[in-house]
Amino acid sequence: MNRTVGLVLGLLALLVGCVASKASLQPSIVAAGLSPSVDGSRIYFVPIGDFPAGQLDSMVEFYRQRYGLDIPVLRSVSIDDSARDSTRQQVIAEKLLASLRAANPNLANDRKAILIGFTSEDIYPSSQNWQFCFGWRDATSHTAVVSTARLNLRRESAPFAADMSVARLRKVVTKDIGMLYFGLPQNGNPKSVMYEFVVGIDDLDQVGEEF
Repeated sequence: MNRTVGLVLGLLALLVGCVASKASLQPSIVAAGLSPSVDGSRIYFVPIGDFPAGQLDSMVEFYRQRYGLDIPVLRSVSIDDSARDSTRQQVIAEKLLASLRAANPNLANDRKAILIGFTSEDIYPSSQNWQFCFGWRDATSHTAVVSTARLNLRRESAPFAADMSVARLRKVVTKDIGMLYFGLPQNGNPKSVMYEFVVGIDDLDQVGEEF
């Protein structure tokens, strides 16, 4: 009798474990109420320059699990010399977007395709009086670029953990996805990933990863 009870309990535990495992792979509840602003839209990740394409694998898996998104990683795009500002030792964000689109003309002309490029180089928007930016996007051309150059910055007021730069990168990318894919507006909530006034690493650390 005890052996039978033990067997039943073991099977129940196994069943619960399988259910929990499957549940963890489902898109989050947050995504349940979201839909693409343009039906049939698809996101594409694009490594730029020497950015390691393999680093995007975990990002692809994250968004698959969190939002049920299937995001292909395209071939790496080179950085055109015209996009470099030698006086500032930075890359011009707007020109980097143009290079990204020029390298993928078919997708650039497809209103359902969203291109998000990744660079390890420091960038800044020439159209703004900014020292740098974590990322830059153009909603009209459904294109964005993200820079990891400053995502490992340390804050004097808080210790730096090894996974902080990964979380910071996800926040920047999630905001791009929120705007370009889901059509969400920026907001004034400093805890939301859609917070409008992220001007430095402190602001980026303060926002969450949820819409």
